[in-house]
Amino acid sequence: MSPEDDPPISRSTYDELAPGYEDITDAAIREHYEWPTVQRLLPPLEGERVLDAACGDGFYTARLAEAGADPVGVDASPAMVRRARDRFDDEQVPGEITVHEADLTDGLPFLDDAAFDLVLCQLALEHVRDWSPVFEAFARVLRPGGHAVISTSHPVRDYVDAEFFVRDHVLAESATYDDIERVDRDWGDEGDPFVVPFYRRPLQAVFGPATEAGLLVERVLEPEVTDVFAEIAPDHAAEFRDGPPNFLCLRFLKPA
Repeated sequence: MSPEDDPPISRSTYDELAPGYEDITDAAIREHYEWPTVQRLLPPLEGERVLDAACGDGFYTARLAEAGADPVGVDASPAMVRRARDRFDDEQVPGEITVHEADLTDGLPFLDDAAFDLVLCQLALEHVRDWSPVFEAFARVLRPGGHAVISTSHPVRDYVDAEFFVRDHVLAESATYDDIERVDRDWGDEGDPFVVPFYRRPLQAVFGPATEAGLLVERVLEPEVTDVFAEIAPDHAAEFRDGPPNFLCLRFLKPA
């Protein structure tokens, strides 16, 4: 299959995940490995207008609101959007939170230019082949001096997994480092596969779309294995200590 023929991630994939999505957002790898690193990249949130891009069921959108931010959520999955809206109708979350159903690659035309102080996008872009329209949209909606904080699959981990079969659930026979390639993963149980589309890319393809959109790389972090994470998820902890980290966390600046 050529890159041009690769289908984008199906919204139905996350529609199917929606009923049990709390199991993913509450999982140790998110709560005690990825999220603490992302928090280190966030600016003070009090009073900030924040776009939670690919917000899923609103789990982290609610945290932004609780920290004093004024968040807006966007997600491509209708089922996730419904769950997020239900969350904000049912829970005592400060303020009124709007959640839009939209694909990031469409450019977010319904959002005004320079409307946000911060864009947060966690563990979503690894499902997207072409990042250029996404970062162009992020740069457009950010105010001068605003930030974009991104977490995504680590390109070294993705390459090692695809080329050297570190993990059985990675559905690939090989990888070519220079290329952006479809490398699906099986998130299902034994005997009950659930294939989720992923794309692996070289390091320059992680940074290029953001810098080409006019954003500056301000900080780069790789999650660390903490004692809490090691206690809760010893197998993951051992794997990440011995090899590349699972995620890459980035903060970009829109120049004033």
